[in-house]
Amino acid sequence: MPYSRFTILASDPADVATFFVADGAWVGPALKSRMQSYPNIRKTPGGPAFAAGWIGYFGYEAGLQIEGIATRRLSQPEPTFPLARFCLYDASAVYDHWDDQWYISAVDWPSETRIAAERPSATSRLRNLRQCLEGATDEHDDATRLPRGTNEPTLNMSYESYLSKVDQAKSYIAAGDIYQVNLTQRFTAETKLDPGAIYRRLRRLSPSSHAAFLQWNEARPMAVISSSPELFLDLRDGHVVTRPIKGTRPRVGDPTLDAAYREELVESEKDRAELNMIIDLLRNDLGRVCRFGSVRVLASDQIEDHPTVFHRVATIEGDLDPRFDWLDLLEATFPGGSITGTPKIRAMQIIDELEPTPRSVYCGAIGYIGLDGNMSLNVAIRTMTQHGGTVHIHAGGAIVADSRPADEYDELMAKASAMLRAVG
Repeated sequence: MPYSRFTILASDPADVATFFVADGAWVGPALKSRMQSYPNIRKTPGGPAFAAGWIGYFGYEAGLQIEGIATRRLSQPEPTFPLARFCLYDASAVYDHWDDQWYISAVDWPSETRIAAERPSATSRLRNLRQCLEGATDEHDDATRLPRGTNEPTLNMSYESYLSKVDQAKSYIAAGDIYQVNLTQRFTAETKLDPGAIYRRLRRLSPSSHAAFLQWNEARPMAVISSSPELFLDLRDGHVVTRPIKGTRPRVGDPTLDAAYREELVESEKDRAELNMIIDLLRNDLGRVCRFGSVRVLASDQIEDHPTVFHRVATIEGDLDPRFDWLDLLEATFPGGSITGTPKIRAMQIIDELEPTPRSVYCGAIGYIGLDGNMSLNVAIRTMTQHGGTVHIHAGGAIVADSRPADEYDELMAKASAMLRAVG
């Protein structure tokens, strides 16, 4: 598909910006200030989407700071993962899946800048990238065999508790507080598996258009492992695209059953209504920062086939008002409406009440902000985090007035299945 053309590989960051819940304020302005201490660059015409810039994530709870929502989540954060973390990469290798071609690039920093004196030359960085690519080996992890070394996961809610939470969410809908809210479950397991091995298995079990793998702290690795199929924001030369997902059915590998599940999703008025609510929310969000009249729905009801599920997807675009930049766009839209609900602020307050643990990276956004001002972020669904031997896996779904609790749990498990298999 056109939104999954490039794969970006980068290492040896020139700078690292890390923000924690204890820092208090919304991290966006501080990150922008850090970015502005470096020169902008102009991307070579005709080259890949990314040449140099900041790669990382915003955790879901950063959205609570944007909206000023008072929450226990910000006073009881996850003990390990930062609220947001971005690294500046001044050299990268980008693979073009359409043309089957690698591009390598490096920033030749102006000689009068501090960073020019601190970093290896552009020629040296390009040479190192080429050597890494030429020396790389193709590691095959058998996705059909269950790995050893992972215990049975524990859950942050029992089955009965999750069903009860769905009923509580429906009571808020019946009272008129919200039209829709996203409710998620967390699985936690201890594993001896390396994060890179888990990611490679997940890529084979559930290849996706907006996957991501971030790792740091080699002694006791911290990693973000994502097979997200959902584009949150793509900002390119002032043009914005978002592609929300709402509506899921399992894909089990049996042609007859899969055809039936797909048709069920096509015909489902419930899932169509869920997506329409999020389309309206995102149109309003984009309308806050886009040129008047430029926001439009390109596709409102596509069915996409993924390895383990079928999804209903929409595509919405707009042209960013010249007065605004990537940060204004992010503040107008984050976190994505597909993983909160409508109205967004009230849905986020109810999520805070119903879910017993923070979401952390999950349901945030992973991607890059280029030194050229362009940005691409996924919605961090189908996403797990690993710190040492502890892995957290999240999955969830939208609750609406006619949701059936047991069906919602089945949908949640369908979404989690590939991640759970990846860790055994």
